[in-house]
Amino acid sequence: MSTYEILAITVFAMAGAIVQGSIGVGLALVAGPALLVIDPSFAPGPLLLGGQVVGLRHVIAEREATDHVACRRCLIGLPLGLIAGLAVLELFSETALALLVGGLTMVAAAALLSGLKLARSSRVEMVGGAACTFASVTAGLPGPPLVIAFNDMKPAAMRGTASTFVMMVAAIGMVSLVLSGNFGGEEAKLTLWLLPGLLLGIIASRWVRPFLDRSWFRPLVLVIAFIGGLALVLRQVL
Repeated sequence: MSTYEILAITVFAMAGAIVQGSIGVGLALVAGPALLVIDPSFAPGPLLLGGQVVGLRHVIAEREATDHVACRRCLIGLPLGLIAGLAVLELFSETALALLVGGLTMVAAAALLSGLKLARSSRVEMVGGAACTFASVTAGLPGPPLVIAFNDMKPAAMRGTASTFVMMVAAIGMVSLVLSGNFGGEEAKLTLWLLPGLLLGIIASRWVRPFLDRSWFRPLVLVIAFIGGLALVLRQVL
């Protein structure tokens, strides 16, 4: 790993952690495309595991705002998303997975930018749980389905509820990734390279959270995510 790559990993991990530390999701959405350019093995394991470093803050700090009923409904969809995700990992090459991550990032960012909203219901939450699990296992990208499923929640509730469910998904997903041979020593090293940026991002997000009410903040994050996903796709096809 070169000095330039280490610096880039730290910067992008910090940027993703700032977004996830503010909104509750977004580490892989913001940092994933750039990190996969450095090393495709960042997805799904290291990104999924790294997200829990940030998510732990929300699980603890936002526990009173967490909607545990919504979490239980999302859990119903978890087995289907897990099975589908593991099947994709066995069938797809690294290039195909990079295209999947980039494509999912673009679609998710575009959907959220368009203002897509669904009336929250038990069915929407179950589908959101399945989609979150699938995206977590295949791309380390759990956030977008939950943003859509929980679109009516206030920021504190979104942070706590999304982080609590994703932590459950990550625990099951990581065991599955290890057992299926998709997470080993190399992926563990990549996770450690993420830690400095993640910790810096958690600290910095304390001063970013007040900007959540600004009309430009969320669209800016999504535009950056869309550009990152597009860059990753173009790198694979050109």
